[in-house]
Amino acid sequence: MAISGRRFKVWARYLTRVRPIVGVLTIAILPVSLYAQSMPPDQSADLKPSKSTTVTFKGYVRDMACLMKFNEALKPTNDCALMCARAGSPLVVVTKKGIIYVPMSAEIPDTSQREKLMPFVGSYVEITGEMYQRSGIKAIVIAQIRKDDRPEVVKNKK
Repeated sequence: MAISGRRFKVWARYLTRVRPIVGVLTIAILPVSLYAQSMPPDQSADLKPSKSTTVTFKGYVRDMACLMKFNEALKPTNDCALMCARAGSPLVVVTKKGIIYVPMSAEIPDTSQREKLMPFVGSYVEITGEMYQRSGIKAIVIAQIRKDDRPEVVKNKK
């Protein structure tokens, strides 16, 4: 397909105007992107950690999806937690009072705590660790976790 003389002139004029702009933008953006890629991975050196509290509590290791979608997620015979955990759902620890603890590592960048929690999915456990709290979210750096075969029975007061 041949381009007519008039269309060719319009196209040529467009390219002569756009190409310098693209070149200038490329030259301006390239150093910024290279600088961002060369930043050291540990940016936490200048940050001061929040205060933590050493706590010991008991709760169920559950997957987040079942816990949020179904009221029955805290029943001891619930198999949904194990199925969802195996499928990759995030794991949390929830107390009988409904307080949810999100597990995290002591290191920055944070690393997954799945391996530590998977043997306890669906179980009632006792955890000791450093708790961090912000905007109503509680996170726990697990120092010790053990299965508690005697879940405390919560009686409904009438």
